[in-house]
Amino acid sequence: MDTSVFADYYFLYPRKPERHERARTVLDILSSLGLPVYEPFLFEVELRAVLVRRISPEQALRIASITLEHVNVIREELIHDKAAEVALLTGCRAVDAYYIAVARQANAALITNDRVMRDNALKAGAESYYLLDDNDYNTLIINLTIS
Repeated sequence: MDTSVFADYYFLYPRKPERHERARTVLDILSSLGLPVYEPFLFEVELRAVLVRRISPEQALRIASITLEHVNVIREELIHDKAAEVALLTGCRAVDAYYIAVARQANAALITNDRVMRDNALKAGAESYYLLDDNDYNTLIINLTIS
């Protein structure tokens, strides 16, 4: 799961309430089903950076620490080669290559609120859902509820 989904889970954007609603729904379903969430080693740093843009460093640290208790972090040495391959296949940003590599490594779907990341994940052969696309969102919800 991309950091954008966690940011949208924690923050409500008044002009785009669906970002928060969809992130919350998906994370609540994953939690209720006990499904694992995988993150690359750089997730903690990225999450702290995103959070501190809107809240104090102390609050960001507390939320990041709590979040890390509920995700599985994949070490860099386990996904480096896959991330390098993804970069060559897609030309995506390095950070995105690591998220896509985690999805491929874990044989899991990448869930994101970043359309470009979703498109690059699909290009790299990873199942991916862009939560702000109605079709992707509805398909994901259906897939989660029938599993």
